[in-house]
Amino acid sequence: MSSRKSIARRLTVAVLAGRFGKDSILERTLPLIQGSPTWLKRFVDQLIRRFGNQRPKRSYVLAFLLSNREFIDASLNEDFDVQPYLLPSEFSPSPGNFEAIDVIRLRSSGEVAAWLKLNENELSWFADRHQLERLSTVGPLRHYRYFWKLKRHGRCRLIEAPKFRMREIQRRLLREILSRIPVHNAAHGFRRGRSANSHAAPHVGRSVVLKLDLEDFFPSVPPMRLTRLLMHTGYPEDVAEILTALCCNHVPSDVFDSFPHRDDWKLRRRAKQLYCRPHIPQGAPTSPVIANLCAYRLDTRLAGLAQSANATYTRYADDLLFSGDDQFSRGIDRFRILAAAIAMEEGFAVNHHKTRVMKRSIRQEAVGLVLNEKINTRRDEFDRLKATLHRCILKGPEAVNCGQHAHFRQHLIGRIQHIAQSSQSRHTKLMALFDQINWSDPQSPST
Repeated sequence: MSSRKSIARRLTVAVLAGRFGKDSILERTLPLIQGSPTWLKRFVDQLIRRFGNQRPKRSYVLAFLLSNREFIDASLNEDFDVQPYLLPSEFSPSPGNFEAIDVIRLRSSGEVAAWLKLNENELSWFADRHQLERLSTVGPLRHYRYFWKLKRHGRCRLIEAPKFRMREIQRRLLREILSRIPVHNAAHGFRRGRSANSHAAPHVGRSVVLKLDLEDFFPSVPPMRLTRLLMHTGYPEDVAEILTALCCNHVPSDVFDSFPHRDDWKLRRRAKQLYCRPHIPQGAPTSPVIANLCAYRLDTRLAGLAQSANATYTRYADDLLFSGDDQFSRGIDRFRILAAAIAMEEGFAVNHHKTRVMKRSIRQEAVGLVLNEKINTRRDEFDRLKATLHRCILKGPEAVNCGQHAHFRQHLIGRIQHIAQSSQSRHTKLMALFDQINWSDPQSPST
């Protein structure tokens, strides 16, 4: 007779191979049981009570099975055994909203490879299940390029830019799977039809605005949360793990040789904690949508907290905004402590240095916009851009740019369009100046 653990593994495969419901599980498992199957119905009832109707991870079911009295007693019989389940796992969404999501249905690693036009070895290489990225030296075996970007307050973030083939794989994942999974309505960043303006609009003219900032937003997202979400969407666990691995990265240790603050051991240690483990890389096309998806429970809890305080909540990437009336203002100190505690429980940390409580008597500002009476950009930002355009007219764009931006013309247009979202009159003035710039210089980096 096979060992109890090997029997439990075979039974676990059958239990999780399709819809996680009593009738479906019994239909798959009863034909596999050798010996008396009378214990199986009692076991399945206990299994459903323990995990509900959503397909759990394989390790959870295996542990539950090995500790279950019904299974242990049945396995003591001489003729007891479980035959292997030979059919492929089904694509089985969790009941409810997940059943309506229109994504490509993949049931095995072979189907994932065929969908991405890869062979099994190439899929394993790109998914990097053995963490070879962090062991590879600089060269073609790496899937990412790395560079450090300085932030305010002396900190820095690591940009991990995927190379061409990895980027194309991630774009396909984004287009045919990730972008079709709905996110919380409070999320405004990286969504079609949403913007910084839509994020800020609900908070205009309020008695008080509370601004919180999440620290190291992208690398703080736990990849396991994406795996669990993909399993709810319907993918078998093996497929969900492969899709997650294609969107994650492990940073090689030699990248830290160029760390900007090498003498600051605290910042260096924090950076290694973030990047030398599986994480969502900032720079991959999939990462913004993944961050929104994995922050769903955070958004749900914060929206509920705001509703209980008669306040409004929106999120733009790592920027959290709450606003309300005088009653909300009186309880703002306790509210922000509760909001920070919820963020911590969900795996995120609030950067308390950037927390702002803005009453109506001062300038209420978020995501570069002023919120007091209407949405508007800061006057000094408008003045700086107008001065830059004047210098471009007088000296030429190349002299003003000094090599800072590879596509200086597009950079200026982007800044003008940002201001245009809140003020058409300012946009008209800036475009009138922009049209006077002579871009015909062949040495200009934007031509």
